[in-house]
Amino acid sequence: MVSVRASGAGGCSLAVLIVILTVLRTHLTHCGNPPAVFLIQRKSECHFGAGGQGMRYLDRQFINREEYAYFDSDIGRFVGRTERGVWQVDYWNNDTAFIEGEKADVDRFCRQNYGVDKPFTEQRRVPPKVKITPTRSPSLEHQNLLICIVSGFFPSEIQVKWLRNRVEESRVVYAQLLQNGDWTYRVDAILETVLEHGDTYTCEVEHSSLQQPLRVNWEPETSESARSKLLTGIVGFVLGVVFFIVGLIIYLKNKKGTTQLRIPPNEGLLS
Repeated sequence: MVSVRASGAGGCSLAVLIVILTVLRTHLTHCGNPPAVFLIQRKSECHFGAGGQGMRYLDRQFINREEYAYFDSDIGRFVGRTERGVWQVDYWNNDTAFIEGEKADVDRFCRQNYGVDKPFTEQRRVPPKVKITPTRSPSLEHQNLLICIVSGFFPSEIQVKWLRNRVEESRVVYAQLLQNGDWTYRVDAILETVLEHGDTYTCEVEHSSLQQPLRVNWEPETSESARSKLLTGIVGFVLGVVFFIVGLIIYLKNKKGTTQLRIPPNEGLLS
């Protein structure tokens, strides 16, 4: 695990609070050309394992994006990476007060900020969201692909299983773990299987944010396509009943409103 932090600021224990000291210097020429721009950077990094173990402090020096020297608390001195860096670190390493200050940054900079940021970084927990979806309309007794989409969780360590009728499936392919860009992750577990009537598929997820495994069930009959077809059938049936009732009412009204002519018997007529 790597963390790069800025003193006094919150940050990410996985990687990256960077203190960058940027100095821009322009060089004006007599010919009227655009000024030259130089970039000097200093990056202070804290590297550590679980629980803050093995804390290591790096003080990295750059010129125009090229690292020319760095201080490593594990060896207690600066190391040159370029020709310029070699003669520069010789001067720094002979400055006892300066080197002692760099060594002290392991506690003053790294461990202090680790304690402040720990509740928001290493101890941060976000539970996953789980959704099961087929790659196409499910077809019984044919090969199908079911995808269990697990997203929005932190930290990244997670275990995802596919179960068929409560028995773990082995033919599972896992997609690459993705970063969502908001300190959460996503991973897809893909199961290739032959669907059979009555089978129940379960995507089981274990994560440090959950007190118990999260299970989401899926059945061919309860798939989105099956539900859509069922809903279409119900709507068609209801409409048929409504039209039948309306037609019956109209028929009865028309029948009731029809008048019949009655011819009285020819009584008392002379023949």
